Amino acid sequence: MLSYSARRLDSCQNCANKFNIGERIPRILVNCGHTLCTKCLESLCVNFRIRCIICSKLIKNIDNVEKLPLNINILHEIADEDPMLCKVDFECEDNSQLCKQHSERMAHFFCSVHRTIFCRECIKIDHNDPSCFVVDLYEILKMKNVYMQNYESNMGQINKSLKKKSK
Repeated sequence: MLSYSARRLDSCQNCANKFNIGERIPRILVNCGHTLCTKCLESLCVNFRIRCIICSKLIKNIDNVEKLPLNINILHEIADEDPMLCKVDFECEDNSQLCKQHSERMAHFFCSVHRTIFCRECIKIDHNDPSCFVVDLYEILKMKNVYMQNYESNMGQINKSLKKKSK
């Protein structure tokens, strides 16, 4: 199966910037299903409404763009292709996941601006600027697990369908 980048679905159709784990997280407009980046959705949201720039459908009662669902399929691919995020392994027993500044703390946060992984204490010291976009890597891990469950379920449905057709 072709990746989202191979199918040119890895960029926001409003601003043409690539989706990322930061201000350009891919979010789904629930009424029409189109995906745009969080930054564009914030600029398109006026009076708790967004008009989809792709199909012109009006989505009402949006009190916060952050509450729109993530497109976990695209987000999963972004995390898998990111050289820093793809090597994070929380099941590893060694000390590789400990914070470099606070050696007694687990490093499980990622700042997309500074491109670094760190602990909760570092957020207060180095990543408290509003321009920083900090993500809990445990949330990324949960998202990857949901993606894999969906993928396995979908593949099971496809295989059932193919078996029925071959009979």
